[in-house]
Amino acid sequence: MAFSSDVISIEKNGAVATVWLDRAEKFNALSTEVWSAIPLALNEVVADGEMRAIIFAGKGKHFCVGIDLMQGGLDGSHLTPAASEAVANLQQLGFTSAFQSAITALEKCPLPVIAVVHGHCLGAGIDLITACDIRIAAADGNFGVRETRIGLVADVGTLQRLPKIVGAGHVAELAYTGRDINAARAEKIGLVNDVYETAELAYAAGMDMANLIAANPPMAVRGTKFILQQSENLTTEQSLLLNGLFTMVTSLKSNDLRESMLAFGEKRPPRYTGT
Repeated sequence: MAFSSDVISIEKNGAVATVWLDRAEKFNALSTEVWSAIPLALNEVVADGEMRAIIFAGKGKHFCVGIDLMQGGLDGSHLTPAASEAVANLQQLGFTSAFQSAITALEKCPLPVIAVVHGHCLGAGIDLITACDIRIAAADGNFGVRETRIGLVADVGTLQRLPKIVGAGHVAELAYTGRDINAARAEKIGLVNDVYETAELAYAAGMDMANLIAANPPMAVRGTKFILQQSENLTTEQSLLLNGLFTMVTSLKSNDLRESMLAFGEKRPPRYTGT
């Protein structure tokens, strides 16, 4: 069944797909419907077979203002009557796990994902962008780990992924204070790669970057993402061994590598197939 959603949309341009948070009237607040649709949208893009990179962005005034306080599951309305508090807690744990998995789908997506941020990126918005491979922003970008300000501990990815991006000290400041930072500060601490004057320019830059990625041999790009992710939990020696084995059984045997060499010899643009 083809992907269909009222709150997430997909736009394809050549070999690049943009997955849009499409709930502009609510500033793309994450309701249960929104976060549940994210992995389905990513699966749709990957299954296409022709897509090589993904932009993840938000429509309207803001990228994402965080979890929807009324429709995001905080009120317990998603729980069914339970025989005990223990059973109810297990239900809640399962719900939180599903939310976490939906965010993790961005990280685990085999295609590179570029987050393009404009306006507010708050709370769960930080969870989203830290699960992406690359982040760029418009100058009006505003970033905040606001969970502590409303009595919550961020529990769907920020506290696990943000320290790997900006370092523990910056994470502690953002998470303990709940204070927002602007795009210039976000760039300074390494949360975003680059900042552009407007949302339109930021999106155009994201598209340029995605097209550069898409022009490379797909198997090599996917393999590079796989090795980068696996190496986070391995020693250097273990990662080098995995890298060597992976290259031996994939890249060195790929049609893309042969095509690259043929195209170089024949002085023509390569035609990669991802095989």
